[in-house]
Amino acid sequence: MDGEVFMNKKHSWSLAIIVMAVFMSLAFYYSVYAGDKPVVHTSDAAVKDIGTASITGIISDGGGKEISKYGFRWGPSSDLSQEVICDTALQADKSFAVSLSDLQPGNTYYFQAFAVNVRGISYGEVKDFTVPVNAIPVVSISSPEDNLNLTQGEILAISAAAEDDQKVESMNLYINDSLAHSVEGDALNYDWDTGSLSPGEYLLKISAQDDRQEGHKQLMVLIQEKSEVINLAINDQQPRNTESKSESIPISRSVNNYKYPNLSKVQGSFGQFYYRDTTGGRIEIDPIWVAENIVTITLPGLNKQVQVHKDAADNFITAFNYIKNGTAMINGKQVSLLSLIKSMDGTFVTRHVNWDKSRGLSNHSWGIAIDINAADHFRYVNPSWEPNDPNLILWEKAFKPAGFSWGNSYSDAMHFEVLK
Repeated sequence: MDGEVFMNKKHSWSLAIIVMAVFMSLAFYYSVYAGDKPVVHTSDAAVKDIGTASITGIISDGGGKEISKYGFRWGPSSDLSQEVICDTALQADKSFAVSLSDLQPGNTYYFQAFAVNVRGISYGEVKDFTVPVNAIPVVSISSPEDNLNLTQGEILAISAAAEDDQKVESMNLYINDSLAHSVEGDALNYDWDTGSLSPGEYLLKISAQDDRQEGHKQLMVLIQEKSEVINLAINDQQPRNTESKSESIPISRSVNNYKYPNLSKVQGSFGQFYYRDTTGGRIEIDPIWVAENIVTITLPGLNKQVQVHKDAADNFITAFNYIKNGTAMINGKQVSLLSLIKSMDGTFVTRHVNWDKSRGLSNHSWGIAIDINAADHFRYVNPSWEPNDPNLILWEKAFKPAGFSWGNSYSDAMHFEVLK
């Protein structure tokens, strides 16, 4: 009897030990092997500002395990060479985000959310975003035209508008660097009364501002003295000429050192000329040289007439035929080269470099240069950072094969000129 009781107790303890071992095994299994990897999703990026973006992810299912690590892989290519880890506690089904800074405008970046638990690592979708380029506002002047001649007392209607990828906040009109008129918005209209002004050349500059940058366009207006008309009939005592005499005044061909005392440098095969300085950094070239060398052509595609050197005319026509008929792929979309031209300035403009009398003569004075998209290209274009820049594309596809040089090497990416 006592032996049976002892055996029953022994079996009971054995059974308890087995049950406990099974329970511990199951607990160990569920703690280590049961469950699954996290379920992670990558959300769209939000570009907060120029050069800054916020990327977001969400762990919709932790896999039944504690999340030990989470964050993003990202970089300028789909290799996702960089990693950023989030260091805050994460609640289930809550999104997490990080802010990226010092991003290059115009570049595309790729990113992917991830999360880790004891079962392994899981990744969300790979997404991308492109950092916008805050373009400089482009100003267009519909009235007046450049180099317009006025007579004292005339009222000149000035009209301009601005385009931008951002909101145009305001526009300003400067006359000889003095503010004459200011408006809010992207359109400027002003009636300029010249009655009280002295004869001479006036530089009109119209600028436009968004919340970050300013663009401008400028032109020259010449105001001539109002001539007085004398009615001789009202004065009976006025002497009358009964005989008309005329004198023959010889005209010097390109050697009139009295009126045109300065001689330009020799500009390749385009020659040189005599000239005189006027005002505002402008010059007046011997008209005989102008008549013999400057011609008017129509630019294909733009259908705009311009004046150029006769020996550069074929280069201009060739370049704009390339532009008229050419296309380019930008961000996977085919666009016409003509659509890349927002503004065109030049070509034959007689002046010093940057309108500065202390500097040499601009190549525009020979009629061999043209400025494209001037408002936002008086700078250097980095081909690595800005492969889709319109002036870079126009240089490679049109101006270079037509025999032009590009001013990008000296931080003047708007400037193209003929080499001969």
